[in-house]
Amino acid sequence: MNLKQFGNKVQALLDKHFHMIFNNSHFLYTIIFFIASLLISLLSLIPNEIFGNLILFLATVLAITFILLMFEGLIPQLNKYLFGPEKKFDKWKLICFTINFFISFFIILPYFLIGTSTELPIQFLGWDIILPALFIIIYFGWNLIQILFLRKGFDDISDKVNNKIIDKYGSSKKKELICIILLILALIIPVLIELATFYGFLLEFPAGGPRTLLIASSIVVLIILIITSWRLITLYIRSKKISSTNSYSSMFYILIWILLWFRSFSFFNALLNITQASTEPDIVSGLIDIILLVFTAIMVLRGLGEKVYDSFLFNSNNMAFFLFAFTVLYIEGQIIMITGAGSLTGVFANRNQINLINNFMITLITVIFYWYYSEHSLERKGFLIRKRYYPEDVALVVKEFSEYLVDKRFLDKDKVGIEELQNFLVTKNIKIKEEKPEETESKPDEELTPSIDKENTSEK
Repeated sequence: MNLKQFGNKVQALLDKHFHMIFNNSHFLYTIIFFIASLLISLLSLIPNEIFGNLILFLATVLAITFILLMFEGLIPQLNKYLFGPEKKFDKWKLICFTINFFISFFIILPYFLIGTSTELPIQFLGWDIILPALFIIIYFGWNLIQILFLRKGFDDISDKVNNKIIDKYGSSKKKELICIILLILALIIPVLIELATFYGFLLEFPAGGPRTLLIASSIVVLIILIITSWRLITLYIRSKKISSTNSYSSMFYILIWILLWFRSFSFFNALLNITQASTEPDIVSGLIDIILLVFTAIMVLRGLGEKVYDSFLFNSNNMAFFLFAFTVLYIEGQIIMITGAGSLTGVFANRNQINLINNFMITLITVIFYWYYSEHSLERKGFLIRKRYYPEDVALVVKEFSEYLVDKRFLDKDKVGIEELQNFLVTKNIKIKEEKPEETESKPDEELTPSIDKENTSEK
């Protein structure tokens, strides 16, 4: 493979995962987005209400500009002007962006001039109230739902590890041993990295109140460790009861705890910077945050792209504009809590305080998510006796049951007794509650209707 072929392969990979933002067709817009984001970040270093309002105005105008371009990207006749692939810096792209920027500017300007909460009948609709609140919701909301996108990547990795072990060892005792070893590693690794993190920070925190805060926070992390470890062990025992031991659960737990460790590290670091009256986060924490954001972005773009390409609002060209608009509002949501804007005064003194709250909330959501999803995913994969069925699951079971009847040559329904139905459902890990026959005479149709245990019935 020569250099050109390698470059084309890398470009194709970037286009696939990042929706063309590094392609010639979109590169100019990407540069504008990064320059605008940098300008907004630099202005945020000035904790002044006037600059806070200026940043709010600029972020809103930029977001609307990208939204307008997103809708224009749906018009095939404009593609040659908006997405010409020949040049990275094409004059028509710059003209299109400039026109949309000034349209957005003049749309928003009157709202900012006469649309304050004191001048409108419904105060909440004033820009000085609704926009700051909306952007803060976007910031925290996006952080809290990140786990839903990270889940896809965690699932894929865990499945690959589990499938490789099954392909190599099948259902042998060696496979069982490997699953136990991986379970032990999953329990030990989080403890070791959290202990190392705690002792590393213990030397940095001064004695007294700050160190007490670190110890108290570490106790909370220890409680989370105990809760999640207990969950992993009980799930392993439940899967072992039906001979479905797996390495998926342990691998998924390790990946979840890598995320939880980062959040605890970032929390401790923000706490340290606050106790030392530092105004900026540590460089190491910033680099780790960037790595996580890049990984999250890949998962989000892949997952989002798969869902929206069938939508009438998005295509391969205009998706980038939606992402730019959303990211600008996300950045502004964090900045506005420091600078203040409109009727919102600065809530936090610096980003360390925001990181403190943000990491605590994400940790809480991640633990709740793991508690639910760790069981749910194992049930869906057939590693646990199912407690609930969703409509598509029921349809699949019914379909497989019909195939089962054909394979068994049960052409006459009178031959389908409760025993055969029970044998089939056992293969699906569905437990059937055995009932004693009633004294009254049962109808023929009722003899074929099993009573399913409450914990295994479908949720409505």
